[in-house]
Amino acid sequence: MIYLLGGPPRVGKSIISNEIRQKYAVSVVSTDSLGAVLESILIPETAPDLFIFARFNEMPVADRVKLMVDDPAELIDSLMKESRVVWKAVEAFIRREKDEGRDVLIEGVAVLPEFVSRLEDIAHRVVFIGNQGNKHNENIKKFTEENKHDWMRSASDQYISAFAMFVVRMSVYIEQEAHKYGFTYIEMDGELFWGMAEKIAKFLGVKKEKHTSFLRL
Repeated sequence: MIYLLGGPPRVGKSIISNEIRQKYAVSVVSTDSLGAVLESILIPETAPDLFIFARFNEMPVADRVKLMVDDPAELIDSLMKESRVVWKAVEAFIRREKDEGRDVLIEGVAVLPEFVSRLEDIAHRVVFIGNQGNKHNENIKKFTEENKHDWMRSASDQYISAFAMFVVRMSVYIEQEAHKYGFTYIEMDGELFWGMAEKIAKFLGVKKEKHTSFLRL
């Protein structure tokens, strides 16, 4: 079975997926990893949309904050364009795993309702999550402080607050799109990332086993 978990960045997809990987017999792969593979073999001149967020991260911090606060719709549109390129690799991967008869959970920002709706010929289950809470910046800050490998660990409070505002706006969009295509959306406001694995697994229909499977790329 193909399981999919989508949603904006910083809402707990990777943490939840890792918990599911540890408790259930299902492999996990991130669309970020598949995107990184594409970035290693493609170039901006031939696939400019794939490198949109690379260009965003090269902008001065003040400009990034302004864009996230003043024009989140533009940023969401840019993320859609990048995800559209990544999804080509994701869909190819899904079809290969389906043909091999393997169970796999694919999580990431590139898992979008519009794209998943096209998998009509493949058995799959999908859940979307988001966070529309007005204190999501506190969730992000808490997680970055607890994870020494987090790239936002050195980010300022202003940057984290701006990023949280963007996540909230994108969560609204994801909820609307999920309902449009008849998919489940779960609001994460007030929920602990680490405590949601069982609930998400239940929605996805993942069955608990005695062993854990790991994905080899």
